[in-house]
Amino acid sequence: MNSKRGIQSLEVGFRLIHALERAGRRMPLKLLAEEAGMPASKAYLYLVSFQRLEMVAQDPRTGHYGLGPAALRLGAAAINQYDVANAAAVHIQSLQDSFPQAFTLSIWGNHGPTIIYKLDGRYRSPFSVKVGFVLPLMTTATGRMFMAHLPESQWRVLAEIEEQQRPGLLSDVSAGLEAIRESRLSMTESRLQSGFYGISAPIFGADGMIHAALTALGVSRFDNPIENVGLQAALTKATQEIGRMTGSPEKIPCSLPLSSADR
Repeated sequence: MNSKRGIQSLEVGFRLIHALERAGRRMPLKLLAEEAGMPASKAYLYLVSFQRLEMVAQDPRTGHYGLGPAALRLGAAAINQYDVANAAAVHIQSLQDSFPQAFTLSIWGNHGPTIIYKLDGRYRSPFSVKVGFVLPLMTTATGRMFMAHLPESQWRVLAEIEEQQRPGLLSDVSAGLEAIRESRLSMTESRLQSGFYGISAPIFGADGMIHAALTALGVSRFDNPIENVGLQAALTKATQEIGRMTGSPEKIPCSLPLSSADR
């Protein structure tokens, strides 16, 4: 908890903004005040000031309150200023301090899952992946995480190219995508390189879609990835915190909505 002194009335008033953010819709004064945990008369005074600042707007027909144009501008500015790599850096460093595995942060690039940030682990390995490296789609935990959360139209061509080298792999991987969506974890072992494993977790953006994947790379002879629940929990917690910092909704549906190209 931050122990620095602040302006308490400002923090109290912003409970109304947070309530509108959580609701995702316009709300009547009474309900909004209840959600913010304050009397309606007190909420009204704050709302008058927020309207002057354009943080809140009132529907002239219903009288309900919603986020105003200033809130929208602030949100857009925050997205532009706070990219996922900056948000993730401190959390990846914390993971490296606690675990011996290497960690990578990847986004979906023009050619597939692309590493944009990496910290080496304490275990030496005979192969290395560098920033800018495009990972295979179906033989990595990172690639499978993107497959599970992106529309099929975005990865189908890449998967079919890899399928030519390993017939039957696409069917096997596709059968496990729903489990990845439900658990928010993807694991592969000895797929990209014998004796090594990957555990990946998704980072969602403000739009509720996957924006990046955080992956631990470990050595199989030192531990079993399936049984390493401590690392799995740490990855999950880190990606949730990174998502929160980049505006991810508190609840992300497990099912993947189809785009028009996938229907």
